[in-house]
Amino acid sequence: MLKYLTIIIISVLSTHNTAFSNCPDIPDLKVADSFGVKICAMPDVDQKYLEHAKNVMDGLIDYNDDGIVDNQPAIDKVLSTGSVFAVFRNGRGERKFADVFWSEEVYDEFMPIFDAKGWNCERDDEDKCMHAVESKYGTFLAVFTNEMNLSGSGWDPTIEEGLHLITHMGYAHAYPDIFGQNKDSYIAKLMDIARGGYFEKAKRKYPHGAYYTYDDRSCTYSCQVTEFTYWAITSLRGQQEGRAREIRKEWKLTDPEKMQDTAPDLVELLSNKKYGIYY
Repeated sequence: MLKYLTIIIISVLSTHNTAFSNCPDIPDLKVADSFGVKICAMPDVDQKYLEHAKNVMDGLIDYNDDGIVDNQPAIDKVLSTGSVFAVFRNGRGERKFADVFWSEEVYDEFMPIFDAKGWNCERDDEDKCMHAVESKYGTFLAVFTNEMNLSGSGWDPTIEEGLHLITHMGYAHAYPDIFGQNKDSYIAKLMDIARGGYFEKAKRKYPHGAYYTYDDRSCTYSCQVTEFTYWAITSLRGQQEGRAREIRKEWKLTDPEKMQDTAPDLVELLSNKKYGIYY
């Protein structure tokens, strides 16, 4: 599940303004680097989880394992906004991290702008507010240690959260017309086909034949696009095979064959060599 995005608007609209991925200044914070993207682990996180998060991020950024970033423009966008991947043991660590990562000054900067536009950042205009802040100041995506699977077999949620960072802050910003997280982008149009129509809010029940049926109503339209992109990429990579029963409430195309049979336009998009999405 996409996490830690709505927090930036509802709790405090701010972060550090850097030109590179950077962890906040927290004493004894553990830090790793993946092709320039920083992985930040709170001091109470065991080193093995930080190392695992780095290994996962390495595999996501360089999926074909040739030592070269698969899509440099996308990763450059992650870096330029200062966005990072974070690892927490609990909600207390997350809150402490957020308090340092974001500062009151940006709240003071953006709230007059949002008020002048008449945006309600806690309701109808959450995506607009979020995009404005993230475009300038970045964000963090994170995983909790109790979610991580270090066994090397079975599904690992670390992959999901790491991929969310790359698509949400990378692809969506590098290719806004294609991967932008709004209803006018190409990936959003494919998502609406997958859901049986355009729905600003997630629905409890989707039209017959829909194969993307995410029903978490706290997930904004932007969030829904992020989740859709994650399901599509990982399914094309065969990473959802064997999980059909587990994920059927959200996603039906659990292997590359189903993807090709049901969503050939989506497969064509993700197979475009320009985007470096290997499988």
